[in-house]
Amino acid sequence: MPSLSFDAYLKSIQKNLQKGSERSHYPALKDLLDDPKNGIDAVIEEKGNKAGIPDFTVKRRDLLVGYVEAKDIGLDLDQIEKSEQLQRYLEAFPNLVLTNYLEFRWYVNGKRRLKEILARNDNTLQVKDADKVAALLDQFLSYTGEIISSPEDLARQMARLTKAIRLATETALSLEKSEGELHQLKQGFSEVLLPNLTDADFSDMYAQTISYGLFAARVGHAQNPGGETFTRRTAGTYIPATNPFLKRLFNTIVETDAVSQIDWAIDDLVQLLSQVDMGSILENFGQRTRQEDPVVHFYETFLAAYNAALRKSRGVYYTPEPVVSFIVRSVDAILKDRFDLPLGLADNAKDPVTQKPRVQILDPATGTGTFLYEVVKQIYRNLEEIGMANQWDSYVQDNLLNRLFGFELLMAPYAIAHLKLGLQLKELGYQFKGKQRLGIYLTNTLDEALKKSEILFGQFVAQEANEASTVKRDTPVMVVLGNPPYSGHSANKSEWIAGLVKDYYYVDGLPLGERNSKWLQDDYVKFIRFGQWRIDRTGSGILAFITNHGYLDNPTFRGMRQSLEKTFDEIYLMDLHGNSRKKEVAPDGSPDKNVFDIQQGVAVAIMVKYPKERAR
Repeated sequence: MPSLSFDAYLKSIQKNLQKGSERSHYPALKDLLDDPKNGIDAVIEEKGNKAGIPDFTVKRRDLLVGYVEAKDIGLDLDQIEKSEQLQRYLEAFPNLVLTNYLEFRWYVNGKRRLKEILARNDNTLQVKDADKVAALLDQFLSYTGEIISSPEDLARQMARLTKAIRLATETALSLEKSEGELHQLKQGFSEVLLPNLTDADFSDMYAQTISYGLFAARVGHAQNPGGETFTRRTAGTYIPATNPFLKRLFNTIVETDAVSQIDWAIDDLVQLLSQVDMGSILENFGQRTRQEDPVVHFYETFLAAYNAALRKSRGVYYTPEPVVSFIVRSVDAILKDRFDLPLGLADNAKDPVTQKPRVQILDPATGTGTFLYEVVKQIYRNLEEIGMANQWDSYVQDNLLNRLFGFELLMAPYAIAHLKLGLQLKELGYQFKGKQRLGIYLTNTLDEALKKSEILFGQFVAQEANEASTVKRDTPVMVVLGNPPYSGHSANKSEWIAGLVKDYYYVDGLPLGERNSKWLQDDYVKFIRFGQWRIDRTGSGILAFITNHGYLDNPTFRGMRQSLEKTFDEIYLMDLHGNSRKKEVAPDGSPDKNVFDIQQGVAVAIMVKYPKERAR
């Protein structure tokens, strides 16, 4: 029950009416909500709406209870409810009260639960329904949140809080001077990773860095029982050393003054993660079925709740496990049968000239690491077959980490891929030692140039991108595989890849002469061109992708087809159809379904280039 009587509350409101500001009633509302006996403290947020947060944060013994947004007496809450500000609050804050001091509305997960009127807005301000208002406030103050019982629940709650961090970051960025820390960090990302980075895109990357940094830290915390309490300040110590970039960037972000403007959102997420039984979440992650990878399903659930448009704009789609398995097993078989590498993907034979491992593997659009995960599984199976599984620990250290690479542009899947492969290697028996990192890098595959930045934040991003550039340019990658994004209106505008793709605009040395050749700028075409370029530089190898199937027969792609024919000695194509626009049917008359939930048809391509002495 509120500690202040409603009569006293209304008298205080009446007394302050002549001051004419909603803030003048803050102390009365605080006194109404505060309950020292039960540890309830309603904190007036001085920055309030400017920081993207409601007027009051209500806590019970330092643990968050909910938020209260106060509007001036007499304002119509029906209209306030429709405002952009309140819609944003309803999306971000699961336990919220909206009031004009006389009417109270309680919302849970964006839906109104109760609405009660304490007094009419007249000269008397007489108490009308004290018991009902007291019951509403009691329920608001007693709310403990939804019980997180599954990874899906956690993903959805993380998405909600990540969205809150993103919105708060956008607000903070708009209020900060151009030389401020957030602008400096944005400039660092822009200089190195995404040249046309908008405030909204930066806020998204910033929010995902914090969110998945905390998630990775909480996983590390769960695996090290008996350590410090999990808080925002201790979280960085638990981010695995296998992901040094995320560890450095996260620690830098949480130590900046700028982060103080979104403390509330970060603390909400810390509280959520600290209360979750991470052991059961990780146990679920280990229960992989043939149809579905739980870690990827977690990310898919997160992305659908967080920003479905981002998934579409970047062409982010999960590859079904049977497709991944088929491609990985096919590459393994070709290495064994055609390249005289008896251990296939597990083979650690050295090149006689460079003395580097021959079978170096890259997924240039790693996403959540689905293909690399399957590669590791195949390698383990190959070792099992020859009785070497008991040497897994030394094999990984000496013969795997130095030849397995992935590139990813988006922060959340990058962090998930690190988490997933780290857990997988550990479950199979490998113990990470010292500061060993996984070869998964946050970088733009389609951008070649080495990066420099004078900005401290930019230096972190540049170091990561430049390590990736070394792999891209100097490592003789023999296997390029994966599921690159499909996006006809490509967001990847790098001059370097555009220059390489120009080769596809010619047939027999003459221009295509196509009126509309924009589809040659599709992301998947650029990734195929990248893979072709990388295998060409190595001198031999395998390019294995599942992509949009448009290039198989569309006249616009005839230069591309000719170029691929010149580079590769053998090309295996499996058209999986599934193009909803063609309205095709299967041979048995059944509907032509896609393996993805998309309209474009898809195809698997496995292209093989032999060493010169073996080539046709």
